[in-house]
Amino acid sequence: MNTKFKVALSCGVSGLLYMAAPAFAQDEQAAEAAPVMGDIIVTAQRRSERLQDVPLAITAVSPEAATQLGLRNMRDIQLAMPGTDFTQASGFLSLFIRGVGIQYSTPGLESPVAIYMDGAYIPRAGGLNSLLDLVDPGTIEVLRGPQGTLYGRNATGGVVRINSAAPTDKFEGKILAEYGRFDHRQIDGMLNVPISDTLSVRFAGRFRKDDGYVTNIDGKKLAAQNNYTARGRFKWDPTDNFSLTGGVEWQRSNARTYNDVIGEGVPTCYVCQTSGETPPGFYRAIQTDTGPYYNRAFRADLRASMELGDFDLSSTTTYFTNLSRQFADNDFVAADVFRFNVPRNGGKSYSQEIQLTSNLDGPFNYLFGVNYFYDKSFLNIELAGTAYDFALLGAGSYPRNNANVKTESVSAFVEGTYELTDQIKVTAGGRYTYDKRNLSVNNSTGFQLFGAPASFTDAASFRAFTPRFVIAWDNGPVNIFYSYTRGFKAGGFSTPAPFPGNAIDPEKVFNHEVGIKNSALGGKLRSSLAVFYYKNKGLQQQIIDATGAGTRTENVGAAEGYGAELELNGDPMPGLVLGASLAYLHAEYESYPNASQICFDPTGSSNPTAPGATLYPCAIDLSGSRVAHAPRITASLNGSYTFDIGSWSANLAGVAQYRSRFLFWPGAGGPLGYDQQKGYVVANFSGYVSPPGEQLRLGFYLDNAFDKQYTTNRTTGAPYGVNFNAARPRTYGVRAEYRF
Repeated sequence: MNTKFKVALSCGVSGLLYMAAPAFAQDEQAAEAAPVMGDIIVTAQRRSERLQDVPLAITAVSPEAATQLGLRNMRDIQLAMPGTDFTQASGFLSLFIRGVGIQYSTPGLESPVAIYMDGAYIPRAGGLNSLLDLVDPGTIEVLRGPQGTLYGRNATGGVVRINSAAPTDKFEGKILAEYGRFDHRQIDGMLNVPISDTLSVRFAGRFRKDDGYVTNIDGKKLAAQNNYTARGRFKWDPTDNFSLTGGVEWQRSNARTYNDVIGEGVPTCYVCQTSGETPPGFYRAIQTDTGPYYNRAFRADLRASMELGDFDLSSTTTYFTNLSRQFADNDFVAADVFRFNVPRNGGKSYSQEIQLTSNLDGPFNYLFGVNYFYDKSFLNIELAGTAYDFALLGAGSYPRNNANVKTESVSAFVEGTYELTDQIKVTAGGRYTYDKRNLSVNNSTGFQLFGAPASFTDAASFRAFTPRFVIAWDNGPVNIFYSYTRGFKAGGFSTPAPFPGNAIDPEKVFNHEVGIKNSALGGKLRSSLAVFYYKNKGLQQQIIDATGAGTRTENVGAAEGYGAELELNGDPMPGLVLGASLAYLHAEYESYPNASQICFDPTGSSNPTAPGATLYPCAIDLSGSRVAHAPRITASLNGSYTFDIGSWSANLAGVAQYRSRFLFWPGAGGPLGYDQQKGYVVANFSGYVSPPGEQLRLGFYLDNAFDKQYTTNRTTGAPYGVNFNAARPRTYGVRAEYRF
């Protein structure tokens, strides 16, 4: 066994025994008592279970907890959980868990952190409003570590499950309005209507508009939002043993989310050598006006479930389609030298899953399922600006690349649990996955000037078996478990793809984990500790493409990580709920020779394609260096206190998180070391008052309360320079909510 894992495991077992001690001291009566803190029911193992009983490193946030703590989006959610980095840059949401993730998902290669919304797998996350802002949410579940058996492909980092609030048999509604800094305006609505004793429907929607917090040289506001989201869901129970649920969601955004700011002037800024621009400030940009980012998306899901005596049979059908476009100034100055345009990006996907779950009286139970996934996606790019006018003049076209990828995936999975005793359970299972991808590419005459073919096609297929084994000892207040899991991220094609190349091999990871979940003091104090070691083989690493195609994905040798994650939650007195988390992560590339990087030559003589440019592509051995988006330490605190003011009730809540230094891109982008963020603390606060009846709430929010200047991305690109995305400064506002 790996020496590092032995050390981590021994430290973890010591911690487990220490944490378990209070629960062992409880008498049998206390062990059977119902916990004071409300149990969260999750479906992480494709069954409805108490969070305490699930032998996984999982954090679940109920809608009540999200409301109390003022967690309104995925960026807020990650402030209250360990081991995660959910960041947003220029309208794209990037998910990393334990250092595993990618900055941008593209056709042909999805994110290794799988996203499920109401049971539907979401292959493309860019610009989705309901990911950036949670609209009428149900429980949010984040599963850390590979989940290849139950969730299949593209879950080497983990899984994020976002559930919408389900229809209920009660007539109710909600209207919420917000106004805040940067002319933030938001209106939410929800209406739940029981049509009959067996049928209920629920409607929810949101309009949000922000003017943006980055000011461009022309006075326009960047990092702006203009989002519309509408959703309808239903639940129909015609008989005692049959249920039909489903819904549709439509969303659209049209705003200037591209907010990249030049990080340095001469000598790294190529165009600055003649234009004379200098960095204008942390929240100021000097971009060429590229217009708004546009995205529209539609998704639908339908789930039918039937109880068949000792078995439950379910069918889940999902559909998802989106289309987006963005035009980005990638020279970061007012002169229109280089624009990276994306006129069309998106696709359509469909999935069908059938699952059979047993409910036997004996010690053995199992679940079995089959899944089919189909996706047809596209990415069209254009390289424009005066740097490419020669192509426009010589070939009649800017360099344009159109890539289309068709994906078909078929899988079958089975998992069984055997109760050795009334406290010890063994779970084992596996999943077999077959993937096939077809790539079709067309290049304009402008790209053909660079030697690219007019068109080409390619195809690749992949197979994988991903097992899971868990042994757990659960006596009620204490749940100790060990798990071995494998994950599989499908291979495919790196897009944009102007030139033919080899297909990207699959990424495979195995993970050992020891954990304990403890409920003490009659449920008033809950703790969870996970100690893990993983190794990622054939790692798919996304890098900046110095040829001008944006980003590129390549296989690197391997990466490994080990660490520990601790969560504490408690309600020490009526009205007061406290939480804390602490995570340590050591994640490094075990083998990464000839890593593509951007080197710096102050003489400007090393880049023959751009004479005078001081940044040029090079290769560096990054073996033994840190993995991107993997801070060594993250620590968070959160709390919510509800109290009375006369006949009124009031609430104050806050959440704060510290992150140590981390890299945005492998090797921090190159010898300059620009692509990294030093450690910082961010804190959000919120509160409200409510008259008797709790129907009306008048409140406030204060995000980034200490006005910390930090970035959500830093990028070194050749030959034009370095740039960054500024995180939101201090924002504040008021809100009013009425429930009926």
